[in-house]
Amino acid sequence: MTETYRKKILLLTLVHPDFLPPVYAIGQVLRDLKYEVHIVTFDSYMPAELDLGSGIVVESIGKHHGVGLRERLKLRSKFTKRAKQLTNENPVAIISFCAFTLLCGLKIKGKTPFIYHAIEVADFILPLFLKSPLSHFNNLLALKRLHKADLVATPSVQRSAWLAGRCHLDFMPHTILNTAYLPAKQEDSSYNTFKKIVPAGFLDKKVILYTGAVNSHLCTMELVQAFDIANDETSALIITGIKDNPYCNEIKTFVEKSRSAQRIKLLPYVTRAEMLALQANADIGVCLAKEYDDNVESKMMAPNKVGEYLAKGLYLLGIKNEYLLPFKMKGIASLAASVMPSDICVAIKEALNAVDNKEYKIIIGDFVKDYFCMQQQAKPVVAYLEKVQQ
Repeated sequence: MTETYRKKILLLTLVHPDFLPPVYAIGQVLRDLKYEVHIVTFDSYMPAELDLGSGIVVESIGKHHGVGLRERLKLRSKFTKRAKQLTNENPVAIISFCAFTLLCGLKIKGKTPFIYHAIEVADFILPLFLKSPLSHFNNLLALKRLHKADLVATPSVQRSAWLAGRCHLDFMPHTILNTAYLPAKQEDSSYNTFKKIVPAGFLDKKVILYTGAVNSHLCTMELVQAFDIANDETSALIITGIKDNPYCNEIKTFVEKSRSAQRIKLLPYVTRAEMLALQANADIGVCLAKEYDDNVESKMMAPNKVGEYLAKGLYLLGIKNEYLLPFKMKGIASLAASVMPSDICVAIKEALNAVDNKEYKIIIGDFVKDYFCMQQQAKPVVAYLEKVQQ
């Protein structure tokens, strides 16, 4: 039987939702409420091959990454024109997720209700202007015009407070945490896909998993060093996102010479289906982002992977900070006192002991269902949409 949908909702994002999963999650929540969701974006770095089901259209305008300034300007103009065309279908609302699409949405919205969910931090820092003039100029305009949105949200309390002060707002933006969509019927564990990706010897291990970018800011080297120090024969470590660059090559060299080499698997970027299969069959999910005293953005964490890990029932391994402390207090995270490998090793051992008690899965499942899923977090958007249609 053909689904009947309510009015269209237009979602605008420069970065493809493959790399901003909360866009997908919000779209799926709205689709379940019988809205027809149309996402306009640019090409993905790596296509996700993600089955979103009916009621959601993802339209790409072209390849925005790795092209020159002139081509990017042309593509952004094309993006704006296409988004404007879609407003002729009288969407019930427009939702933007970044500085560029905030400006685009304000330009085309007319009388259409407009929501800005600032998933990315868009600040203007004059000394950095020449390094990325287009992005910084858009950030400056976004900061000045953000108050024109009908509803504003960010993915952390810290970011909401920062944005209110940065833009001199007379209101506090809503906080919609970066969480995953929780399907009514849980998908299978993708175990067959998992078995194809990892060595056979990993299948009876407690798997520690890191998915995401690999760089010094995210402490990937410290992670493999800490894992080697722990030297726990019952565990295995999987890291995705390994490239051919000096930092990743240094990690490869360390792993090859380590005593834990047979229990560490370094993978390149994997498809989203493969990533979800890894998450579904791991035990511990890693999020080791550093904070810097001279970098405000680093102190306003809102990692996508925490929502994805918890949706798959993974215990968290992180570094002590304001964003992750509530998970530690909930008993579903072990946090290192610092970024030193020795401190991360202590947290790894604590996490490995914690997952021996399978009740942690029940605690995580209840926490996700009752609070840490997009169905719960997107309530300010849902309530606003209901209000504007009354």
